[in-house]
Amino acid sequence: MLTLFGDPTIWLPNAFAALLGLSILLYVILDGFDLGVGLLSPLATPGERDRMIASIGPFWDANETWLVLAIGILLVAFPTAHGIILSSLYLPVFVMLIGLILRGVAFEFRAKAPAAQKAIWDWAFFIGSTMTALSQGYMLGLYILGFPEGLAAQLFAGLTAIGLAVGYSFIGSTWLLRKTEGSLQKKAIIWARHGIWGFAGGLLGASLATPVGLGADILQVVWFP
Repeated sequence: MLTLFGDPTIWLPNAFAALLGLSILLYVILDGFDLGVGLLSPLATPGERDRMIASIGPFWDANETWLVLAIGILLVAFPTAHGIILSSLYLPVFVMLIGLILRGVAFEFRAKAPAAQKAIWDWAFFIGSTMTALSQGYMLGLYILGFPEGLAAQLFAGLTAIGLAVGYSFIGSTWLLRKTEGSLQKKAIIWARHGIWGFAGGLLGASLATPVGLGADILQVVWFP
């Protein structure tokens, strides 16, 4: 077995890292549709909002499974990294969990609430989606920079949070382009045209900042071993 696959101490961590990256990628794409629809929901009429939420109804719960899988892989395969990352990001992780819970509760309750109360759960769905998207973007910004402290890092994490939220809204608008028609589809086209610029800007900023974070880590290892 060792001859067939090689040294497991080398390929097994790489395999788990690939699975972790794949899980996160699938979560961002698939649950990004759902979060984007939630972020865009206040821009629609009540009737359009019903169609938007109905379009993600069969999928949204399953899409969150990829996030659970990613955290599970991180815990099982990289327990040290799991402890460091989650302890450094304790507050945004807490905000994200509250947002996910609020979104799930609002999704279920709005379908059963009287018409007079549906607007409350619509806003709860939007707030939960916003909390989830912003907290994930904030965590991404700090992770890129290597969890530094200081105002500059917090500002960058804030910009990354906004960029990811705009990116999710762009993904959500592309979902609506495929799943809807008529006036709602025309609105989705407008939302996509505006959202793509914020998505591209956030992606560019994260790409430029990644070498900075890696460079800081290298200097830390070289000069302060």
